[in-house]
Amino acid sequence: MTGAKELRETAKDIRLLYVEDDKKLREDTLRLLSNFFQDVTVAVNGKEAFEKYKPETYDIVISDLIMPLMSGRELTKQIKALNQGQIIIILSAHDEAAIVNELKEAGVDFFIFKPLEINQFISTLHDACQMARKNS
Repeated sequence: MTGAKELRETAKDIRLLYVEDDKKLREDTLRLLSNFFQDVTVAVNGKEAFEKYKPETYDIVISDLIMPLMSGRELTKQIKALNQGQIIIILSAHDEAAIVNELKEAGVDFFIFKPLEINQFISTLHDACQMARKNS
């Protein structure tokens, strides 16, 4: 399994958009992400994320699934309409097969289920960073 050192090296110049409506979880996860990524933009809902996304480019988008104003599912569809190759990670407490399959069809690349398990989180982020490097 990939560790923090490997992620730090792989993530050093990756641009990240992180979307989470829960304030405490957003702050805690941002603190963790900041250990690895130098460039993290934060949004509190899907609508705000899409507004930030349109004029910018990001290597990876990490989004909660259930949010006010625009869900992670809808955000994924909107982003993929602009950039089919965008790497998207969905964070969700819902791991039902139907939801996961629907999101895969919409273009989600990775899933991280809540509550966050740190080793899985680091490993998935590392895989996403490697994918982003191959795409650039």
